[in-house]
Amino acid sequence: MKEENNSHIQALDEGKIKYKGHWYTESFILFNEEIITSWSHPEVKDLKIDDFKFALESECELILLGTGLNQVFPDRYLLTEILKEGKGIEVMDTMSACRTYNVISSEYRSVVAMLMNN
Repeated sequence: MKEENNSHIQALDEGKIKYKGHWYTESFILFNEEIITSWSHPEVKDLKIDDFKFALESECELILLGTGLNQVFPDRYLLTEILKEGKGIEVMDTMSACRTYNVISSEYRSVVAMLMNN
């Protein structure tokens, strides 16, 4: 499925995300409308608190976790650890996370999007 719009994340197609005119095939982290880093991550079920280090150290109010083509929830204990750190987290498929990022960032709110592109 392909989705296009005129926001910062402009399109999402199988295995790639178009951000500010450039197609990315790897997973990455977005913060304050900039790509912070490509993101090497394990499978969702194997995510650990260390995989969220950047987001937890940032001054974001919300973490969006895009888990690829399907919404897959990480371990509930991991989600609890993130909440205990004072960060909100929303888990959704990557297409939904991209749309949500565009909306939240257009409201000038501080959000980290951790987008799995698989």
